[in-house]
Amino acid sequence: MAEVKLTEQQTRIGEHKDGSLIVLAGAGSGKTATLVQRVGRLIDKGVSPRQILMITFSRKAAREISARVERQFGLDGSDVVVDTFHGFGYRFLRQHKDLFGLGEDMEWVILNENDQKRLLNEIGAEFAEKSNFDVKLLRKALKQGFALWSLMKQNGICPGNVSDALIGLEKARCSRTGDTPNHERVQLVDRLVAETLVQYERDKRKSGYLDFDDLLILPTKALKRYPDIARALSFQHQYIMVDESQDTNAVQYWMVKEIAQHHKNLVMVGDDDQGIYTWRGARVANLKRFIKDFNAPIAKLERNFRSHSRIVECASKLIRHNKSRLPKTAYSEDHGGDFPQFCVAQRDREMAENIVREVKARQAQGVPLSDMAVLYRTNRMTMILEPALKQAGIPYTVVGGMSFYERKEIQAITAVVRVAHRWKDWQAIKALQPYIDGLGKKGMNDLIQKLDEYDENLLGFAVHKAPQQYGKGGIVLQTFLISLFEAAYSDTEGLPQYKILERIVQWAKDGPMKLLDREKDDAIRVKRSENLDLLLHEVRLAKPDDYFQYLMEGPISDYQDSHDQGDYLTLSTIHRSKGLEWPHVMVAGFSNGLMPLDTGRMNGRPAANTGENKNKFEQDDEDDGGRPEEERRLAYVAITRAAQSLSLHHASLYHFPGGEPVVVEPSPYLEEMGLELSPQQAAIISNALDTEQPLSYQSDQKKTTGAAQSPTPRYADDESRPALNILG
Repeated sequence: MAEVKLTEQQTRIGEHKDGSLIVLAGAGSGKTATLVQRVGRLIDKGVSPRQILMITFSRKAAREISARVERQFGLDGSDVVVDTFHGFGYRFLRQHKDLFGLGEDMEWVILNENDQKRLLNEIGAEFAEKSNFDVKLLRKALKQGFALWSLMKQNGICPGNVSDALIGLEKARCSRTGDTPNHERVQLVDRLVAETLVQYERDKRKSGYLDFDDLLILPTKALKRYPDIARALSFQHQYIMVDESQDTNAVQYWMVKEIAQHHKNLVMVGDDDQGIYTWRGARVANLKRFIKDFNAPIAKLERNFRSHSRIVECASKLIRHNKSRLPKTAYSEDHGGDFPQFCVAQRDREMAENIVREVKARQAQGVPLSDMAVLYRTNRMTMILEPALKQAGIPYTVVGGMSFYERKEIQAITAVVRVAHRWKDWQAIKALQPYIDGLGKKGMNDLIQKLDEYDENLLGFAVHKAPQQYGKGGIVLQTFLISLFEAAYSDTEGLPQYKILERIVQWAKDGPMKLLDREKDDAIRVKRSENLDLLLHEVRLAKPDDYFQYLMEGPISDYQDSHDQGDYLTLSTIHRSKGLEWPHVMVAGFSNGLMPLDTGRMNGRPAANTGENKNKFEQDDEDDGGRPEEERRLAYVAITRAAQSLSLHHASLYHFPGGEPVVVEPSPYLEEMGLELSPQQAAIISNALDTEQPLSYQSDQKKTTGAAQSPTPRYADDESRPALNILG
């Protein structure tokens, strides 16, 4: 085994073999290296690599861990099972599809977002028509209802009847708003939403469809219902490690627990200080729950190898204000570097210009743009930043964007493959309707309805002797299907899987679909062609046994379309920056109302943590600390992305497009970090806030940050003076 020098803390964790263990791994603490070394030590102690299961949250992270394990441990490492929660759930559902009524000749299909929306709207339209209700209003309500439904399923709740669905949706809504549930007064739209969602679940199961939440809740329910299956999996996976466990939701934790409780060899690795996803169902309290359920001892990785000591000290002072956290003390042995800088601007545009100046100054020092990032709490900040960056000619890339498998052309190819393999996949053929000339949406829907009534599938219809009896579009659809099936099956015996997919892609481009020619914009058409080439390249490298199954996992892929390799400044929300790092980080909007986020404050309403809103704002959530502590964790994550330098940018006045100008004070986190304003900064801010006394942040750091900014703002007329001044 390849030896890597570990710290004493890392060595103790790497040597752990049997029994449960929780590893509190701080930011930049080398947890991945530690986990990889533990794999090697388990193998050295006689554990079969195939009995080791590592679960993480993204396919990217899983691929990186797999590569490191294989690189260090060779063939043994390649046998270690590294998977995501959704990937593990999908493979479980494929292996045990009989438990869910799926026949041997059927395969699951994971619905993408467009498929889900289409199916929901179709079901909702039927219920709306029966109740003489406005379909558009129901669609709007369904969008909100489906988000709540998703959170319910992440908590293990998926009602099978309308009454329970109404109760569950109301509870989920009130858990977000802080209202008291009212189950006595049910509006018609609420009932229609509940009816639609219950029927949505039934229709999915009947057709062999899955959405993302099904990949977690269905395996978990099966493991609870059939303990023999859970016990068998525990023999298969004798040693389980879960990375980023602070981001697990209820069903993810239960899924692992049902398997691991039979042998107790479960290591959960996480950092409750970096739990920032409770809005999508994650439960930071799962760390405490694991300690209780498994009587797990605690190990800590506290040394930060990424950031120098002054950044680490400020981050530690900030996060200590969270009362619900598990105790740990981060430190760094790199004692060079400066304290984080706090920069004050009168207005948001000036703040953006300050960031541009900082970027250019670092460029002049020889720092590449790829070593710099600008982080922010909300996507609206890009409306302020991007114009300044464009004007300055600074190339940048925005982290996130559209997933590769959500691209229009990739979804079209996936739909073709689904039709070729699942001959009653009505949602797939509906997705192809825009590419079939002479067949409109209504004609397609009518045709599918008749096919379903006659229990006819698409392959049978392709060879039907009288397609016209199914309507005007019958001949058109049959001609299309014949061409599609020939591309997928004619003379393919013995061909590698990627070669078959190549033929299908070429058919989609050259055949009746005219996949690229329908795009009139030359630049977009070229990009679509490049994406198709990229898809083929990915499948060629993966060498799957079945290209159909490989593409079916596309919706759970986190592969992101991105810029070509080059020197770009990174713009990212804090949420999307998780797991990333840069030498130089700038945080835009280090202001109260943005950090912590208070949308009401930024829109001119009373602050959420004052007056009658205070109790709702500070509501606790199962020892997670509630929203106030999660907002502080977000600031902590932003700070700890920086390795060498960190600057925090505040503007006294923000005016986002479409909103009103709003005056705000600096983030309260500044004082919690042990930083203070210079006298000039305090005077500028005090004048902007129309206060008589200069602001003074006292701290034990006694460190003045930032340079003096431009003079006190003056307003020539009433129109330029901010319309709102909300100081609590």
